[in-house]
Amino acid sequence: DVVDVQSGKSTLSVFLSILSNDAKQRIRHIDNVPYNEVKNYIAKAHMVVLPSFAEAFPMTWLEAMAMEKAMVTSNIGWAPELMLEGKTGFMVHPENHDEYVNKIIELLDNHDLSKQLGKQARVQIVKSFAHDKIALDNVEYYKSIIA
Repeated sequence: DVVDVQSGKSTLSVFLSILSNDAKQRIRHIDNVPYNEVKNYIAKAHMVVLPSFAEAFPMTWLEAMAMEKAMVTSNIGWAPELMLEGKTGFMVHPENHDEYVNKIIELLDNHDLSKQLGKQARVQIVKSFAHDKIALDNVEYYKSIIA
């Protein structure tokens, strides 16, 4: 939980203030999770939803995709460099709440699609971020600047 830049209040308190009492009863806020336990939470998740305005190439995205989780993420900044719209998950502008809801519902209702996107997400991660791939890319880069 962090301070919301617009209201100066806790983001969690802002979020909770707009929920109905029924909705509040059906959610659970998990505060801090030790890094070595994060993978257990991701493994239990049906999907990962990240409607952020400020991500700096987050490990969360890489980890979730590597663990074959379908994702609904922001479409801003560098997001298209990692996600493939409709193939590894869905990208939606964080202010487009209706579309975010529709994509989440689509993944909840269509388990086959969710699994398919998750599997393709892992393929994308392995293709782009496998250690041997990164090592070869670095070698080629250094060769190109030495020559």
